[in-house]
Amino acid sequence: MVPLPADTVQAAVSALAQRLIDGGAVDQPERLARLLAESRVRDLVQVGDRVLLPHVRTDAVSRLVVALGIAPAPLAVQGVDEATAQVVVLVLAPPSATGLYLQTVASLARVLRDDEVVGAMVAARTPEEVLAIPQMGAITIQPRLTVRDVMSQRVYRVGPDAPVREVLDMVAERRLRAVPVVDEDRGVLGMVTDRDLLRFFLPVVQKTTGESPASLKDTKVREVMSRSVICVSEDQALAEVMSIMVTKDLERLPVVNEGRLTGFLTRGDILRKLFAFP
Repeated sequence: MVPLPADTVQAAVSALAQRLIDGGAVDQPERLARLLAESRVRDLVQVGDRVLLPHVRTDAVSRLVVALGIAPAPLAVQGVDEATAQVVVLVLAPPSATGLYLQTVASLARVLRDDEVVGAMVAARTPEEVLAIPQMGAITIQPRLTVRDVMSQRVYRVGPDAPVREVLDMVAERRLRAVPVVDEDRGVLGMVTDRDLLRFFLPVVQKTTGESPASLKDTKVREVMSRSVICVSEDQALAEVMSIMVTKDLERLPVVNEGRLTGFLTRGDILRKLFAFP
């Protein structure tokens, strides 16, 4: 849809869903309408600053379908003060199409990370101009699920010289179980886990005074972190990495690309994205 008649993300999703319904791509329009009315599009990937990729599995469709729209102005997002996204790609798939669903989302995200491609899309005035962008015609679905298809791309991280207080606040506010420790080039140096923090605070708990240690401000993350960390590549087969996690009893793994931290993979990510239903 060019232009996409919407000024909010929710309105954009509704407009794209209606286009799919009008085109006969939705088997149960009423079910899809209820899903959207309940705001149950659980997964919303933000690719760069200007692209949003809402996606969901639902019985309302019997095959994977995609709708793409470009709004003439940035769309308002709930909880975000400064709106920048103009491109919205809605992906719907039946529950049985888990692999294809995740691979499609990942393939679209890879192309839409390119600022040049997104710039050409925003400048387009018709659907034909969007489809004429060379990279759009070159989108391919990989034959197997990889780590990239399932990992979380938003990764909270910390530097080795940051005070322990900083990572403690991050863990508490974000409800994190672990925070990767990286250098200036985002190379993984280690990881601070909830277990590491408990080990650090154990002497404090054992004291009868209940006072916070004066060293909390001075202790660096490098003194608390675990240095033995297994990293996996974005391109590794998901089945292979799942086997590693089960065999070594690992709950989470940093994901790297050319040595730089790009994501985080947890057992919860795998279970939710592969087997959870909306």
